Formats: sequence, structure tokens, C-alpha cells
Amino acid sequence: MSGKRLLITGGFGNLGLWFSEYFTIKGYDIYILSKNIKRSFIYKTIQADITNLYELKEKLKYIELDYIIHTASYNEHFHKNYAKKALLVNSLGTRNLIEVLKDKNIKNFIYISTFHIYGATNGVIDETTPPNPKNDYASTHLFAEYYLKQFYNSNNFPYIIFRLTNSYGSPKSISTNKWYLVLNDLVKFAYLYRKITLQSNGEAKRDFIWMGDVCSVVEKSFNFKPNSIFNLSSKKSYNILYLAKKVQKIYKKRYKQSIEIIVNREDRTEPLDLVVENSKLKSLIDFEFSNRFDSEIEKIFNLLESNYG
Repeated sequence: MSGKRLLITGGFGNLGLWFSEYFTIKGYDIYILSKNIKRSFIYKTIQADITNLYELKEKLKYIELDYIIHTASYNEHFHKNYAKKALLVNSLGTRNLIEVLKDKNIKNFIYISTFHIYGATNGVIDETTPPNPKNDYASTHLFAEYYLKQFYNSNNFPYIIFRLTNSYGSPKSISTNKWYLVLNDLVKFAYLYRKITLQSNGEAKRDFIWMGDVCSVVEKSFNFKPNSIFNLSSKKSYNILYLAKKVQKIYKKRYKQSIEIIVNREDRTEPLDLVVENSKLKSLIDFEFSNRFDSEIEKIFNLLESNYG
């Protein structure tokens, strides 16, 4: 299956499982690399810690690959000692991975970075906007981007960087550690407490992109000219209250019961308009981004019902 041999790092993670399922259906020969391996009858797995260069070398020594999708990262910024762990995983871990793969003649290394590297909260940002990270989450992903550029300069290592906005989609597993993501959190709170409580006034806007679209775009990028950076956004912003009302509406339809949305009236924060430009990406592909909020909300409710009853 030369040409379709794919390694997905963090392939059991929230977005990683979307990639794993998508590319399996597409017929790729998939390896999942993860520090914590889950029992799987579907995927070929490689248990390795990307912060351990020796272990990576040993585990990947005899595996031939065409493409890599690198999603493995440590993004729980609310955890203790986050700064150190994020630097080790997001930055050094990415460097280790490149170090091991640089002589394997891969066709493209796809790195899922973040639009947070820009540090912007309003206005229009595109790929020419200078990075201005405001936290360790952003800085460590930016450092990883620099390592990719470094190895391109020294070893002609091929890469595509996607600066991803806020991806959404029902978790593939109830055990995901990403229940804090906005849509997941709203649905779970509604299901468990029969109400929705917002910590803010709900007016904050964010660019949301469906994970299914992320998978499709990444597959198309396999054939992009290497050594490029793209914003991966829908270029459509929605506020939190909009999502809460969608959850409220679907809850009423499913359970024949109305639930209240409680807004923090003391929050006087004015909403800012941030546009994450995606014209560079769309100049290469003919693609329309989807609005799948309703169907993903339904799927999250289904997941919760099947596990909580």
C-alpha cells in the first residue's frame, strides 16, 4: 500500500480518533502512535513517548511511512506544571519525532498547530500576521513550528503546518479528556443538570470548524507543496450563547422538557470580532465548510445516554 502508509500521533485523542476513523474508512494503512495504548482490534499501534528520543527511534526503526499527522500534544493548560510538560511534549516531542523521521523519505509531515500563536483577539489575521503568543500553549506550538522550519533548512524535511481554530465534533469515546471543550461542555452540563450555566455573558465569538472538515482538508493537503503554513478555519464566528440555544432547543426536542440558560449578567465584556482568514487554503482547494452543530449535539447526547443511561 505504498503511498497510503500513515502515522497518526495522538491517534487515540479527541481529534486523533476522528483522523484514525476517517483515514481507516479511506483505506489508508494506519499506525497510531500513543504513550497510552488502548486495546484496539482495528488499528496497528505503536506505544512510545515522544519525549523519549531513544524509544521513538527503536519503535519506528523498521516502519516505512508516507505521511504523518502529528496531533500528539499536551494542551491542558489548567494542569499543574503545565509550562514544563507542554515544552517537553509540544516542542521537544515534535523535535524528537522529526529527528527520527528525517531520513525516512516521507512525503509530508502534517502538524496540527493552533491559531493561538498569533495572540490576537480581534481584527483579521492571516498567515502573514506576526506570531505574538500570549501563553505557554501558544508558545510551545510555535516552538514546534520553528523546529519544522529548522529541519527543512538543514535536512529538506517536508512539512505542512495547520494553525487550527476551534474544532468541534462529538467525542468518539466517553473517556475523552476534552469534555471542557465548549460544545462538549454545554451538552454534558445540560444532560447532567437539566440547565445550562454560562460563566460569561455568552457574547464571546469564536471561529468554529467541524472535525470532519478538518479531516477532509488534511487529506487534501497530502499533495500540497511542502513547507507551507495555512490557517485552518471556517471563517465563520459564533458566540457561546448561539451554541447554548442550539443545545437548549435540541434538548427540548429529545426530552420533551425545557431547560434554562443562565447567563452571567455581571460580565460586561464586550464581544470582539476576530476573523481567521482562510483564503490561502481555499486558493488551493475547492471546499465549503459545514455547519454541523445540530448533528454533533445529537451525537454527544447519544454518547452520554449510552454511558450514563
